[in-house]
Amino acid sequence: TCPDKCHVSHVVADTGVWEQKVAQSLESMDEVVHYVKNERLGFTIPYTIKSENHEYNPDFIVCIDDGHGRGDLLNLVLEVSGRDKPEKQEKTATARTMWVPAVNALGTYGRWAFHETSDPWNVMNEIRDYVAKINAVGNRE
Repeated sequence: TCPDKCHVSHVVADTGVWEQKVAQSLESMDEVVHYVKNERLGFTIPYTIKSENHEYNPDFIVCIDDGHGRGDLLNLVLEVSGRDKPEKQEKTATARTMWVPAVNALGTYGRWAFHETSDPWNVMNEIRDYVAKINAVGNRE
């Protein structure tokens, strides 16, 4: 990894080459100020399936200068999805529709958004399009 963008020296890839490709793309994006692979950092999002509590560990946390300046970065929770696991829809829906709005409403941890990609080779365009979309509507998913 590039030490200017990621303070962790290696990206632990759960999905083989997919997460490594995403890390490469994040490092080459000028608007990405820094990022980290969320491996054993303790950042989890709680969710429930069939009345059972679980913890979701998103793949990346990406801090993006989305035009608000470096003092007001967008914290993007980025999930790299390959296989369609039964719990995937519940955990990503919870992150997108409950956790992100809640943390943004709280207002003390900066601005947050959530994006899921299944195309690591196009993730740069996806992130740029997604950030443009949320800035255009002025809200977060």
